[in-house]
Amino acid sequence: ILIPVIANEPVDWYKNHSYLATDTFLDIGVIMLKFHPICYFHVFIVGMLLAKLRQLLDKKAVLSGHGADSWRNPYVIALQFVAPLGYLVLLLVFSVEGFQAKLWGYKLSARISVLLPFQAMVLFGLAGLPSLPLPVFSYAFSKLDFLENYSYAVYVFQFLCYAVWPQTGLVNLLWFLVFTYASAFLIAKLIQQPIQKWWAAHTHARLAVPFVLAAAFVACSFLPDQALAPALPELPAEVRIDEQTLDQRLQLLDHQREASATINPSLLIKDNEVIVVARRHRRETKMGNGIFNGPEGAQDAVIIDQLWHSDIIMGKTPLDPIAWKEWPTTGVNPLQNVQMEEWSGLRTPSGNEWKDLCVVETWIASNNTLIRHVVTGPEDPKAVDLEGQLVMAFDSKKPHSGDVEGVCRRNQQGLLDAVTQMYVSSDVQVTQPTEEKMGYRLSYGQIDVDEKNWIPFTYQGRLHFVYTPMPHVILSAGADGSSEKIYSTSFGPLRRVVQEYPHVRIRGSAQAVFVNNSQATPSLPRPHFLALLHLYDTKTGRYAHHAYRFGAEPPFLMLQMSERLPLSEAAATPGGIPFAFASGLAVHGDTVAISYGAGDRDARILVMTLQRLDEMFECSSYKNEA
Repeated sequence: ILIPVIANEPVDWYKNHSYLATDTFLDIGVIMLKFHPICYFHVFIVGMLLAKLRQLLDKKAVLSGHGADSWRNPYVIALQFVAPLGYLVLLLVFSVEGFQAKLWGYKLSARISVLLPFQAMVLFGLAGLPSLPLPVFSYAFSKLDFLENYSYAVYVFQFLCYAVWPQTGLVNLLWFLVFTYASAFLIAKLIQQPIQKWWAAHTHARLAVPFVLAAAFVACSFLPDQALAPALPELPAEVRIDEQTLDQRLQLLDHQREASATINPSLLIKDNEVIVVARRHRRETKMGNGIFNGPEGAQDAVIIDQLWHSDIIMGKTPLDPIAWKEWPTTGVNPLQNVQMEEWSGLRTPSGNEWKDLCVVETWIASNNTLIRHVVTGPEDPKAVDLEGQLVMAFDSKKPHSGDVEGVCRRNQQGLLDAVTQMYVSSDVQVTQPTEEKMGYRLSYGQIDVDEKNWIPFTYQGRLHFVYTPMPHVILSAGADGSSEKIYSTSFGPLRRVVQEYPHVRIRGSAQAVFVNNSQATPSLPRPHFLALLHLYDTKTGRYAHHAYRFGAEPPFLMLQMSERLPLSEAAATPGGIPFAFASGLAVHGDTVAISYGAGDRDARILVMTLQRLDEMFECSSYKNEA
């Protein structure tokens, strides 16, 4: 405390240090103060002074004029209160909010200095004076001296015991102590004490132990770092499903990706070019200490930031009609190695960069932990051609541009509770990703729940969206985000799904494309729109993706729904549920390309002939019998 005060600096200068961080001199300094032995040299000095004080007071107690065993001896009486008072103050500091460490300074100083006198009181009070009988408090606890053989095992393994406790954060103290001491007993008997006996019996051999350990540590440093090794199995680069259907990795080039994954790609064929847009995604978790102004007022908290780094990237390549026609059979990917660039020109309507988005907070009062879900940018783009202009539809948390209280919503508990909304940006230039383009929130829908998975398409020079597949709600939208519902119809098979499986959610995927190829679509030999949807099972967390067709004219009735699409699935985390998310759709000639993300870590594409897709409609169990 003293040095920052003298230097006129903040007393809690160390608060910017994050748990496990070693990136700055501040981080290194905090770690040294916490753990380096030289920073605890004063504790060693206090211990020696305490021993000398004990000797001096013992002489005075003997010469006090009263017997060493007499309660008339003031030293006997005083010693009864030293350890209990030390324990009482420590108990108050760690249990009562009004006595928290900041009352004594700050956490770091309390750890290495301010609480030291009370710790010394505990030691001095338990030890007593050599010529006097033990204080009553110390005598009572001396009956537990048999536990001293297991105390070191408790000290070392208590955190492991807590880590395997079934209900972390809901610990029954009595049963946890029983579990910890039982574990310590086994560890002491089976490991610690046999090693101690060997150590005592081999006075010469134990001299080699430091060198053996040093060699072992050096050898371990050459082992692969499991934190950097791929923890999840890779999907195969290519899966041949049948003669007309192929699933393969969509190998896009993103030189700025670092450790990020390219996911949820979307395709658009426009002006003899293939435009590819996708999402760059990376997860990161940061943990530190801070002050949280929550429902119960300002208090110290552990703050965990679950960061989703997200950017929209885009690129294009010339359309090769022959390669596209042969793609389902030859497997030669005409989109391989498309160069992707970050779309950095996206701006809010006020002209600010699309960053500083509203967050979602979760407060765990039982252990003073604040979890913040932070998304850094826009997500899941879909591209459509509107009279020669590239229109980008995407979803995002709302940008606040520094005005959190004025923009971001809070829930009834006062916690930040951002929701995802749909946005649109017009006249985007793929070759000029830095050119500033405004993004506007689509006005239709609710502002207090997540709005996403809308299906964009164009009709007669206007932008439209399928708001929901069931009912099949159609919106008309403007470039400024204005939007309104114009049609709402329903599809018999999906009505039955809703009635029979109320836990299943029906949502849109990708964009819709116009198809007019009666020869390749004999089950629907007329113009129509082709789109994608998915069924999400809230009980199992699984996705099922399907193609569907709706009318080419208002009210855009849903006409057919295919069998389940054979997308490759992957888990996003070890032990997680495998999933895929269809995000793009393109049709050229007789070739259909369905782009998707697998497990938030792999950009893939399902390619088939239009005839093969038509068979999936013809054989579907979701036929409309009305």
